[in-house]
Amino acid sequence: MLKRKKAMPNIPVSSMADIAFLLLVFFMVTSVLDSDPDVQVSLPEVAGGEQLNKKIANIYLANDEKHSVYFNTMRMSLPEAINNVRAKLSTNPDLKVLVHADKDLTYNDVDRVFDFLKEAGALKVSLVTQTNPGGGMK
Repeated sequence: MLKRKKAMPNIPVSSMADIAFLLLVFFMVTSVLDSDPDVQVSLPEVAGGEQLNKKIANIYLANDEKHSVYFNTMRMSLPEAINNVRAKLSTNPDLKVLVHADKDLTYNDVDRVFDFLKEAGALKVSLVTQTNPGGGMK
C-alpha cells in the first residue's frame, strides 16, 4: 500500500492585511493623547459638554499657594499669559480660549481672568468642566 501525502491545510492570508489595517485605525482613533501639563486642577462637573475642534489656547488656573497660571504647558504670570493670547489672536482671530480653573478658586479669581481676556480681544472664551459618562452630574 502506498501512503498518500497529506495536503497541507491552506490558511487564507489575503484578508490579514485588511484586518491589521482596521485594527491599527481603530486603536489610533480610540487612543487618548494626554497633553495637559502636570497641574493639579480639579475641574467642576457639568452634564453634557461640547467638543471644540478648532485652534485653541489653554489657560490653567491652579488653586495652590501661588495661584499658578499656565499658558498651554508653560508656567507664567497672568499678564504674560494674556499677552500670549493677544499675540495668538493677532494671527488667528477665531482663536478659542479654554480656561481650566480649579473648582475651589473663588469666583472673583476666575472673573478677573475673563475680564483680562475680554480686554485682550478674546471673544470666544470657554470655562472647561469635567463631564460624567452618560451626561449626569455627581
